[in-house]
Amino acid sequence: MLSSKEVTFDDGKTTKGTPRKPPTLPAPPSVLLYWWMITHVDGIAAAAVAGQPQPLFPNLDSVTSWRRFELLDLPAAGVCVTDDVGEEAGYLLLSGQVTIEQDQMQVEGHAPAAIRCLANRPHRVVAGQLGARLLRIGVDTAGVNGGELAMDVMARDRLPWRDAIHGGGGRIGTRHLFGPQDFASSWTFVDHAILSASSSLGYHYHDHLEEAFVVLSGRGWMTLGDTTVEIGPGDVTLQQANVRHGLYNPFTADLDFVRVAVATPGQTFTTIDVADDLRARRPTQENRT
Repeated sequence: MLSSKEVTFDDGKTTKGTPRKPPTLPAPPSVLLYWWMITHVDGIAAAAVAGQPQPLFPNLDSVTSWRRFELLDLPAAGVCVTDDVGEEAGYLLLSGQVTIEQDQMQVEGHAPAAIRCLANRPHRVVAGQLGARLLRIGVDTAGVNGGELAMDVMARDRLPWRDAIHGGGGRIGTRHLFGPQDFASSWTFVDHAILSASSSLGYHYHDHLEEAFVVLSGRGWMTLGDTTVEIGPGDVTLQQANVRHGLYNPFTADLDFVRVAVATPGQTFTTIDVADDLRARRPTQENRT
């Protein structure tokens, strides 16, 4: 299991897990377009069958153990039964209410909330009377059992605040809903975060970690590679390993979002800051399709 220990090197780079120097990686091309790494749940829902999971990123080619990232829209009292052999499953509840039943246990959640399930065990998702919209995540367990059926809510008043991270500016509130010690797999964390107005999550990348942001409310300018785009409620971004990324909120309202991360089994993931607070960057003129 990966440790949450963080070590800072003299050059400003950080690592989590067993201390080691970050790898030397080739510089990315000067211009990279990452439209396929950003999607919107409404667009995915339009092509989905009610009650059936729909991939958010159909061409997901994970270098970690991340195997499933899907939208699940359930109608009122709708039911979805899963058989998660080989996976550890979890959900981000974006709207509505659900009950999840597993091994004669159950948890109930109201949006916004995060739910994790026992690894390698089937479970049943039942929507409330107003239906529910969830993002379903599945991580390969390589046959390892464990975890726990548990739920935590995303609440602003539970967030500890600090100076912005990864060389960014301003203030950010973050809280681990679930950390590495909570999972049987290499699933590493589910965080609730709020980026204050005029604040940024600085430019950085990870070598053995894949990450996604899910915007709950507010707007921001997301940089992936050298491409910057505006994102807002319902947008989901995917940051694959070694892809530089960061987030700036130039607006007056807070940017409320969720961070999900999955590591490569057996590897120590490293976070490398690139000394750019992103405040000077502006969205490109092209529109996402």
